[in-house]
Amino acid sequence: MGPLLRGLGERIAANPDRRTGRPGGARLILVPCGRLGVVPWHAARFQRAPGGAHSHLCSLAHITYAASGAQFLRAVSRAARPADSAPVLIADPRMDLVGAEEEIVALHRSCYPGATLYGEFCDTPVTSAGAGTPAEVLSLLSPGSGTDASAPLSLLHVASHAWAGVHPTVSALALALPEGAEEPPFGQGGPDTPPDPGMLTVSDLLDGAEDTGERAADGPLVVLSACETDLSQRDHDEALTLATAFIARGARDVVGSRWTVPDGASSVLMAVFHHLLTVDGLAPPDALRGAQLWMLDPDRRPPSSLRGSCCGRRPVRSWRGSPPGRASSTRGTPGTTAPAHGPPGRRLPPDAETAARWRRVSRPCAAAPG
Repeated sequence: MGPLLRGLGERIAANPDRRTGRPGGARLILVPCGRLGVVPWHAARFQRAPGGAHSHLCSLAHITYAASGAQFLRAVSRAARPADSAPVLIADPRMDLVGAEEEIVALHRSCYPGATLYGEFCDTPVTSAGAGTPAEVLSLLSPGSGTDASAPLSLLHVASHAWAGVHPTVSALALALPEGAEEPPFGQGGPDTPPDPGMLTVSDLLDGAEDTGERAADGPLVVLSACETDLSQRDHDEALTLATAFIARGARDVVGSRWTVPDGASSVLMAVFHHLLTVDGLAPPDALRGAQLWMLDPDRRPPSSLRGSCCGRRPVRSWRGSPPGRASSTRGTPGTTAPAHGPPGRRLPPDAETAARWRRVSRPCAAAPG
């Protein structure tokens, strides 16, 4: 990575039209081709100096991905909606994901007190607007809908299971079964099996994309707090993933993951991400990068708004002494895993590995690198 980054730095510095006076590093939009589309480039390691310590690319630059240049240009033309204007938070509708309810309740209390909640809540007395079926989610994404007729959907945060299908169009988020639908037989509705009626697939999202996404003047932020939501197991050029399908459906920004995600550590990363988004007022790419760098910092301390407790019974003050990635449960079933980034035979620390799994799709703060 060292020579490549030096070359990029020289090209950017030599560009007379680059934006100057902007805080932070260079902003790079990547449209990877072929198998390069599977690589989490923001987690790439390099040495800043010969013989020096290794750093990750996300510590040097803001990285954003796009499936194609055309999709990037469509998304970059959409205006942002304030994330806290009409947010929707969905807790694991299938009630089999440890920590999802805690994550959503913590975000509701600390960042989005006016949010509309969907899903099942067993341990917390909150009002749920619905079960969180695929039809309900698609309705929220439709023009003129949202939680209030005068306030279109601004943020959709989904904490659930998900997986990348063998065929990209059947990659799915596991949501609630429609009323009256029978529970699927054992073995159906998982990786490498046909989706059941409670799964929101890439195909479902694309079916209405022409009517919603193509003409959208603005769009919501979508956060997919689940496994493999920005992974395609095949056809990596202009890859179809859940994240890119939400962009096609009209989202302005999407945060997704590249492989299976530890439940507890991801809840912590999401709490910090939303704190930076709502309290510090950062744009989504800056908030995600800030959360990743926070996870990589061995001396990290919880943000002020999250001190005391976060994610229900998971104390924030313990994060520093015990890396959050050590939680044993994972979001989604085991699937394709990205390789560890580091010297042969060495894996990233759990908290660093969690930081590496998340990436942002489509629109950066700036329309061009530099």
